[in-house]
Amino acid sequence: MDQKHYNMMNWEAIESIVYADCSNPFDILSVSKKGKSKLIQAFYPDAQKVSAEFVVEGKTKTLKLEKVDEAGFFAEFFNFEYESYTFKVEYEKKVIDKVVDPYSIRVETDANSIKDILKGKSCKAYEFLGSHKKKYGITEGYEFLLYAPKADSVSVVGDFNDWKENANLMQSDSSIKGLYKLFIPDLADSSEYKYVINHKGNRIYKNDPFALGIKNDNSVCVPFEYSGKKSKKKICPADLDLQILEVDINSLFAKFKNVDAIGEYLCAHIKKYDYNCVLFNNLFKSNNPNDIYEIISPYSFDSAHGLDAKSLKGVMKKLKGIGVNMFVELPLAFASDCESGLSLFDGGNLFENEDERLSKHNMYKAMLYDFTHPFTKSFLLSCVNFFMNEFDFSGYVLPNTGVLLYHDYNKNPGEFITEEWGSTLNSKGVAFVKEINRFVHKEYKNALCIASIYAFYKDVTGKSPDSLCFDYCLNTGACEEILEFLKLEPVFRRDRLDSFLLFTHFSNNEEKYIYPYSRKENTKDFATIYDRMPGDKMQKLSNLKMAVIFKHLLFGAQLMNLDIDENDGLENDIREKYFSFLYDFRRVYESNKHRIRNFNADRPFSYKCIDNQVFTREYFDGTKDYIIVFNFSKDSYQKYNIPVSHEGVYREVFSSDNVSYGGTGILNKKLLETSDSENSDAFTLTVKLPALSIIAFEYRKFTKEELEAIFQKKKKAMIKFVDGEKKKIKEELNANIEILKKDAQKRMDELDELLVPYNKQRLN
Repeated sequence: MDQKHYNMMNWEAIESIVYADCSNPFDILSVSKKGKSKLIQAFYPDAQKVSAEFVVEGKTKTLKLEKVDEAGFFAEFFNFEYESYTFKVEYEKKVIDKVVDPYSIRVETDANSIKDILKGKSCKAYEFLGSHKKKYGITEGYEFLLYAPKADSVSVVGDFNDWKENANLMQSDSSIKGLYKLFIPDLADSSEYKYVINHKGNRIYKNDPFALGIKNDNSVCVPFEYSGKKSKKKICPADLDLQILEVDINSLFAKFKNVDAIGEYLCAHIKKYDYNCVLFNNLFKSNNPNDIYEIISPYSFDSAHGLDAKSLKGVMKKLKGIGVNMFVELPLAFASDCESGLSLFDGGNLFENEDERLSKHNMYKAMLYDFTHPFTKSFLLSCVNFFMNEFDFSGYVLPNTGVLLYHDYNKNPGEFITEEWGSTLNSKGVAFVKEINRFVHKEYKNALCIASIYAFYKDVTGKSPDSLCFDYCLNTGACEEILEFLKLEPVFRRDRLDSFLLFTHFSNNEEKYIYPYSRKENTKDFATIYDRMPGDKMQKLSNLKMAVIFKHLLFGAQLMNLDIDENDGLENDIREKYFSFLYDFRRVYESNKHRIRNFNADRPFSYKCIDNQVFTREYFDGTKDYIIVFNFSKDSYQKYNIPVSHEGVYREVFSSDNVSYGGTGILNKKLLETSDSENSDAFTLTVKLPALSIIAFEYRKFTKEELEAIFQKKKKAMIKFVDGEKKKIKEELNANIEILKKDAQKRMDELDELLVPYNKQRLN
């Protein structure tokens, strides 16, 4: 290169490329006009040689570029016209041919859509920001769009460029401040990458907020076909009776590694145990192995075992084939405050408030979202829409809802602020929750919004203007009450039974509840539900069975269960017995649930506490009537008198003490008939009562023949009784007569004795 051309080059700009400080690399790299000549410039760190292969009138013309900076900057002037070009890049140990210059392709952006995102008016931010597989002309690759308003420059690093900060600098958009873009040609699916954000001289490595996968703590390029605009449609039956199987989808990917195998396994399990819904959780990459909700981003699937948006769709396709309704758990309350996450994303507070009392949660070690920030609103609302729109979910579950609703939720004094009049309610969070739920209900007919909340809020599922607009609320309180009661040693349950029954049976039912034994209940204090039960392994199993049954019988009993792995780690024989129990119980429950659970004015329900460890529940609706007997003690009884309200015949239809379920096998095999009780308002049923068990009897009235037989039996018994009593009276009478005769004779003899002296004198 001669001195004239050397002087025409912008060496300051070249230096900014080499040191990754450039926000406008398109102004330097690729081909540009310099006077009457053209200048081609390329930067390939550590390359030894670079040549450009031009297509000129259908033929190839090679131009060797001069290495003008030892870091790997190459340039050359030329004067001919061309149709296209590629590079041949030679390194010390490899040569890469036909390399498409990323800076020869200008990224096209939809400025109006991007502006809507920044104004908080978009529900499809995921279609524009992040990494997307695109095709420009005949060249395929991935397009990267990032919003980072505080950044001075941004580059994309990954396994495709040896993680070099200066290899793929992004272009700053001239019309939208803070928007950076770049198309990387021929980038393979599943490539790992990060953004390097230059902020005031500091280099910050961040994962892509919109990436659809994370692996090895790096964002992953995932090919995904977006459905575009979808017409509103009914996606969930209005009267769906929720029988939800909670699925830790990442654990299944770790176990099976295959979409088809997971789909087949889930379909078989769902059919076997009569579930009609699935809730997917643990989709997202968490920075804390003990808390799945400390996520990197609510878009970023944990792809360590092969899960990503595309593979999830594959599993869901299998489940749709058997008519299963599916829900997704979306952690929108907070995100991990880890270095590569959303916290201080571009060197400023893009997603969170500047005030740490509003932006940090020390207990969860998490970043709290600023719901007043327009970009954050679009980010989160688009996340909900992404899963509803692109996957056809029937609804979503919002975990840790209390974090959104209250400033002081699980915080210590000094870590939170109060609003007007000292209220700890987060009014912005409340408004945002309502906005999300109203959006879902408007766009997706009959979709269900479900809250998971431990804190009290007056109107979670109601229809009033103050309602949070959820359709259901997970009643973790009632389920935890059951588990806390059952983990007591049986001897200590006696004093707690009344208050326990009052809480679980007669609590306020204004809210619409789902009763979960979910991941949270099954990992409390790092112990499973089984582990939390008292006694030896068989007693633990008995208590676990009681916990499952009792939950199914609560008011409304919309259910969620984590039965796939709630017994992981158990001995095989215990596990087999548990699932044998679950299979039989779910069969009985599914065929009778509408009769035995929705007790109200139309379906009478009564309850009798017998000795503070045993109680019964009765259901009489005139179709099939039941009595369910609960024995919370560790004592068994061969003959136990149960007071019942209705005279008739009782047949045992289920017992948790069945031998195949790990029980002792104390069963009531014969039909049982009531007998009269001293209490005029009840009858007596004498049963065999196993320890730590729940047994169910189906009731029917006596038939006319049975009543006649009972009458004749009673008549015969009464005749026998009367005859016996008469005989007793006669025998008593005869005995008394003999006694009276003897007594009379004795008295007469005594009187005769009085005459003896007189008889002697007369003789003298």
